[in-house]
Amino acid sequence: MCGITGAISLSSNPLQTEHLKSMVDVIAHRGPDDAGYFACQISEGNGASLLHQNFSDQQFHEITPSFPNIDSRQGQSILTSHNWDLFFGHRRLAVIDLSPCGHQPMSDSTGHIWLTYNGEIYNFKEIRKNLENLGYQFRSDTDTEVVVCAYCEWGIEAIHQFNGMFAFALYDNRTKTLYLARDRYGIKPLYYTLTSDLVLVFGSEIKSILQYVQTDPEVDLLALNEYFTFQNILSDRTLFEGIRMVGAGYCFTIDVAQAALKSKKYWDFQFEPNYSLRPGECEDALHQLLVQSVERQCVSDVPVGSYLSGGMDSGSIASIGGSYFGRIHTFTGGFDLTGVSAHELDFDERRPAQLMANLFQTEHFESVIRASDIEFVMPDLTLHLEDPRIGQCYPNYIVAQLAGKFVKVVLSGIGGDELFGGYPWRYAMAMGINTQTYLQNYYQYWQRLVMEKEKSVFYTSKILDWFSQHDMVIWEYIS
Repeated sequence: MCGITGAISLSSNPLQTEHLKSMVDVIAHRGPDDAGYFACQISEGNGASLLHQNFSDQQFHEITPSFPNIDSRQGQSILTSHNWDLFFGHRRLAVIDLSPCGHQPMSDSTGHIWLTYNGEIYNFKEIRKNLENLGYQFRSDTDTEVVVCAYCEWGIEAIHQFNGMFAFALYDNRTKTLYLARDRYGIKPLYYTLTSDLVLVFGSEIKSILQYVQTDPEVDLLALNEYFTFQNILSDRTLFEGIRMVGAGYCFTIDVAQAALKSKKYWDFQFEPNYSLRPGECEDALHQLLVQSVERQCVSDVPVGSYLSGGMDSGSIASIGGSYFGRIHTFTGGFDLTGVSAHELDFDERRPAQLMANLFQTEHFESVIRASDIEFVMPDLTLHLEDPRIGQCYPNYIVAQLAGKFVKVVLSGIGGDELFGGYPWRYAMAMGINTQTYLQNYYQYWQRLVMEKEKSVFYTSKILDWFSQHDMVIWEYIS
């Protein structure tokens, strides 16, 4: 993963420059390989020359030696001597094209289009080939440059061609337009807020936004109620009042001159109820899609590994990944079984994972997780998750730490149960009842998790009072 952040003034007032670098520094863990900073004054007139400046970071000065160091006296002088209207920051985790050519923020050859981008476009080679046939020449082998050139050719509609996981901010000085976009499934995060003085601040993580805002955040009680009810936040709200998430499959268009923001859902699921394939043909089509999907995600200039739980989902991915690379690293988290008996023994997946690792001839590693580990990892887990949609899973964090010692990229089977129709008990539960009844039963099921006498332990009186007054509001809002 990489980290992106930035801010743009939608008024005549320039940005406050004293916290721009810290917006990038606070997400340094997302990108240990490079740091980039770009600031510009939004000029008047179509296609007018863009007054801009790139800065280097002392830690990575050899990557961009011609740029002034943002921490130096010269860099600080440039940063504070101009009324900058737009700022892009980037922390890079180099996966494709490890050379300095992949430095971000990245521009087109004219300097009018600027991009800060996190993710990977899996079909970038096919898009690049089409662009080369149209006469485009590339300076790097990155998918980032493909995004820039695709926009130059097709405008923001190019996003419909992108098959991958991504979040990006792109500024077009010719039209004075900023775009914030997120991939179809919302794999890569992107948050934003609008300050009282009309500065739009965005970032891969909320903590980056808070660096610019510099105020103590308030809890969004509606989002909190939503989370405690469903163990998920189903809307674009976050637990931080005033900070929202760009939705999955959404693209925001910000007209700087008009200070106007428009959001558009550019992609949604399309189901075919009368699908014509026979069962055997469906199996073949599914196999081809799964192989194609995994192999596309194996495009990398760094080592790739795979999580392996011993189940069908991660096992299928590890099998295909192993066939693609020849031999890959696999990683499993098991549990300390001291004092455990009966069905709880089945929670430890090391044995089936070992059998699969032997079958696929992977280089296999295990981590033993103990119940006491949660108190040690919780501070880091909370720091990095910030916005706990779906909930916190500390075993994943521990296994990720193990994988990070060997590889930069890990394939995962998360979501496979849902995709392949898992959890058959839920279907049995829903048999013979209508949707509204099912939702009410489900709501009551979650409600019973916290007993009345425990509520005063878990919640402050302010939150309890708010919940009691707004409980029906949240239920009507979600259902």
